[in-house]
Amino acid sequence: MSMLPAPSSGARGSHVSRLAPPGSLTKRIREGSVDLESGLDAKKSRMEEPGAPVTNLAKSMSKSMMNITDKVKPAAGRVGTAGRVGIAAGGSKPKVSVTRPGPDRRQTTTALNDRTNSSKSRPGLAREKSSSVRGPAGAEKPAGKAASSKRPAWDLKGRLEDMEKMFDHTNRRVEDLETEKQTLQTDVEVKKEVVVQSSEEIRTLRLNIERSEQELENLRKSLRQKEEQFNEETVRLKRQLEDEQYTKNSLERRLKGLEDELSSKQTEVAGLKNSVAELSSSRAGVEASLSGAKTELEVARGQILALQTETDRKSEEIKTSLAAQEEMQAKLRWEESERRKLHNLVQELKGNIRVFCRMRPLLREEKDGLDEIRHVNIQGEKTIELIKTVDSANESIAGGMNKNMKYDFEFDRVFGPTSSQGDVFAEISQLVQSALDGYNVCVFAYGQTGSGKTFTMEGGPAIEDDESECGMIPRTIRQIFEVQEKLKEKSWQYKLQASFLEIYNEEIRDLLTSDTTQKCEIKMSDTKGTDLHVTNLKTEEVTSEGQIASMIRRARKNRAQAKTLCNERSSRSHSVFMLRIEGHNTATSETCCGTLNLVDLAGSERIKDSGSEGMRLTEAQAINKSLSNLGNVIMALAQKNSHVPYRNSKLTHLLQNCLGGNSKTLMFVNISPKEECFSETLNSLRFATKVNQCNIGTACKKAAK
Repeated sequence: MSMLPAPSSGARGSHVSRLAPPGSLTKRIREGSVDLESGLDAKKSRMEEPGAPVTNLAKSMSKSMMNITDKVKPAAGRVGTAGRVGIAAGGSKPKVSVTRPGPDRRQTTTALNDRTNSSKSRPGLAREKSSSVRGPAGAEKPAGKAASSKRPAWDLKGRLEDMEKMFDHTNRRVEDLETEKQTLQTDVEVKKEVVVQSSEEIRTLRLNIERSEQELENLRKSLRQKEEQFNEETVRLKRQLEDEQYTKNSLERRLKGLEDELSSKQTEVAGLKNSVAELSSSRAGVEASLSGAKTELEVARGQILALQTETDRKSEEIKTSLAAQEEMQAKLRWEESERRKLHNLVQELKGNIRVFCRMRPLLREEKDGLDEIRHVNIQGEKTIELIKTVDSANESIAGGMNKNMKYDFEFDRVFGPTSSQGDVFAEISQLVQSALDGYNVCVFAYGQTGSGKTFTMEGGPAIEDDESECGMIPRTIRQIFEVQEKLKEKSWQYKLQASFLEIYNEEIRDLLTSDTTQKCEIKMSDTKGTDLHVTNLKTEEVTSEGQIASMIRRARKNRAQAKTLCNERSSRSHSVFMLRIEGHNTATSETCCGTLNLVDLAGSERIKDSGSEGMRLTEAQAINKSLSNLGNVIMALAQKNSHVPYRNSKLTHLLQNCLGGNSKTLMFVNISPKEECFSETLNSLRFATKVNQCNIGTACKKAAK
């Protein structure tokens, strides 16, 4: 046997095979080719983006790919089995039958995933690779033999057998690659058909989208036109409604005027009927006189003519006198009405501060067996007389003209000890109505300590149980709510905001909160106006009468009070209740804004009589100083001084608008019925007289901002 040289590695290197090595599953890369699966995967990733819209085409392709995957898996298994059978048959070349795609495209597209399942379609090759071991020279060795044995160079027959086995294996590898080539070509054709069909569907969908967008744009234009027509119709109907409302209001005002005219005419007719009745009664008396005269004429015929003439003359005189009397009475009524109107008009133009005087009754411990108050004489509704009597045993030369002196005072209204809280409030109810109409109103109580100022303004301690003890503040709120309910029918709506403060030792404190760290100061509301406001002051919206009772309880708890020799519960500060009233008419858009200030001044007292010491002495000095500054302001206003010292104290600064002319102001001067307080009572009445003679101008109505 001839010795053939073994093939060298250099000879094999000269001829490089383009086929993949046996057992390799790597796909050969062709230049210029496009991987259709990678393109479909990229398209699928773009379709699955979060913001991308999902179309019907994408949904159908997703469903078809799922069907293809399910169908390819069993087919791949069958292909692998066929490969194993062909290899086991020997060196004969197996025939590969390629099934062409039929008319049903959904069934033929099962080849789309053949390449992705290539590892499953060639299990025979995998087994061959695992059952053979490549030697150091590139030949494969059987897995059953030991790898350590090497054929010697002289064993040409053995080496030839190895070469034949390697050749058979290479042929089988070539046949598998040809089968894979046919399968890939089939996949390419199927995928091309899918791409064409997808392009047509995309074109159709784009046309449908364009047509839908055009229809949507047309619908939007139609909708805009409908909205414009609806808005125009709405504006026209609103204008028509406003015209009808204006006509209705005009007719209502005209009807009210006619009703007032009718009531006046009815009153005039009633007066004429009374005149006719009086004339009829006079006529009856005259007829009786005539009948008597006729009887006398019958007795004395000679005097018939004279008596008849006298009777006629008397009758004419009676008729003339009755007519003159009726005319005078009508004229007096008219003059009285005109006098009241002119008096109110003059008072309003002058701007005088109205002053009411009230004297409290004697308390049980003050009566001491005497129920009569001898040194005060209330002569009428507007006049009061103060009488000073000196016993003859206590007279002295120094007394001079001071003994048995009488002091007469006249105010707008005087209330005696028997006057109730309701009688007092009836006189100031018109001022409350002015506050609802948009005017600034101020009511403050002045007097010595223990004269009943706090009782007048706030009421007694049992105001929740006994309504008769309610003071001006709760009664004012009650009237405001009653009027507010009546005005709702005329489209008026009101908003009430209340605050409560005190001036203690020239410091402003908030009585609605127990926090004393915040400092309150008086500031101007704006640079152009004259309205004042207090900073850091708590303001509460009032919605019910019970809320005011709660506010009064909190204010009494926080207000400075102490016991002195003059009064067991003496107020040591000036309290101010401020109520802001904002009104709005929803029908006419008319607005108004009024402020109601109810002030309870601390009582003036003599330090030697009250026995004040320490803190009480400081409080008394601050109270007397602020009241003295109030008197200086009143004197400056009465004398028409160019400078009025409002800023000398917190009290006068806070009441600047009330005293300066931009408010309707009412002052209560409270006096004590005790005779030992005669000097304080006289000083209070004299101060009230100065206030009543002071001209402050006319208040102006304010509109809400």
